[in-house]
Amino acid sequence: MRCGTRLMLVVQPPSVRVDVPSTTPHEEHLLERMTMLENTLARLAERLEHALKLLLRHSETTYSNHALVKSLIEMLNECGVVDNHKLESMWRDECEKLKEAGQSRAKKPRKAKRKATTSG
Repeated sequence: MRCGTRLMLVVQPPSVRVDVPSTTPHEEHLLERMTMLENTLARLAERLEHALKLLLRHSETTYSNHALVKSLIEMLNECGVVDNHKLESMWRDECEKLKEAGQSRAKKPRKAKRKATTSG
């Protein structure tokens, strides 16, 4: 009994039968380097994500602390213990001092840190 379907044969040319490496050593080296770069980039992305979470948590804590201090100042002002205007002017003066101190530190020339090199 015959089915009538033609038999299809896949034939490889003789040049394909010879086992030739698909990549050269130079290409393999480049592939390894690219893989290393991809892994490094993935680790960097994880670290940045972690740093962003820490920064967000710090921001939330700072906001909470600010609200607490503001509430305490308002309570003390209502009780007559603290003069709100005097406190604000003192606070602004302190901020200016810190700002000036930070600017003077930024103007000082810093010594460049040297990276440790290995001789090989």
